[in-house]
Amino acid sequence: MASDHMRREYERHGVKPEKIHLAALPNPDEGAEPNRPAQATLRSHLLFLGRLTKLKGVSQLLEAIPLAENSLGRTLDVTIAGDGPERHRLEELARRNQIPAHFTGWVGSRQKLDLIQRADLLVVPSLWPEPFGLVGIEAGAYGLPSVAFDVGGISDWLIPGLSGELAPGNPPSVEGLAEAIQRALSDPSHYTELSRGAQEISARFTLAAHVSKLENTLETVLGTMDRAPARLGSGEETTHVEA
Repeated sequence: MASDHMRREYERHGVKPEKIHLAALPNPDEGAEPNRPAQATLRSHLLFLGRLTKLKGVSQLLEAIPLAENSLGRTLDVTIAGDGPERHRLEELARRNQIPAHFTGWVGSRQKLDLIQRADLLVVPSLWPEPFGLVGIEAGAYGLPSVAFDVGGISDWLIPGLSGELAPGNPPSVEGLAEAIQRALSDPSHYTELSRGAQEISARFTLAAHVSKLENTLETVLGTMDRAPARLGSGEETTHVEA
């Protein structure tokens, strides 16, 4: 189980709590060195990484940008890295509203790293309950804080005011996302703290911790099996009767 959200979902569907084991995903960029200035200045570049479908919320992100710009008093630009069935509509939405958005299509690992290091804020505007949201801790390893709707397992790694800012997720709204972006970017010293916090939270999701949790889970399961009574293949006792 990757997050507390998924634990709750399994319990809601009738799985007994003692049969559910949480093992948060490890950060694939564990040990990364952040490439960020020691003192933040005014920030303006947003980044989205993911598949372009309606449930990923990129429309809400594009619509939130003008509202956030009004609050911040400066222009924001955004890179949309990914592809999918919504791309043409999203490009048209950006053009129609004169939003400076750059659509890259799918990117490889090296280009993704370059985008993360050049961005000022990762936006994860998913409308559906993400099981975890691995991209957040990937970006956090490089000191890149996030803004997201409070849905699914995202709050396991996005701690408001520490590693980023959360927008209300019930329901998600353009206005709520714009306000979260504004909170993250309005004050340079606060942004600096978010950058440090994003790296700190990301560093908790190590491969060693993940493997240790899996080993403990397997030992628990095997111990339960050892204590179970021996049964015949049919699950019932049989009696041999001679003729």
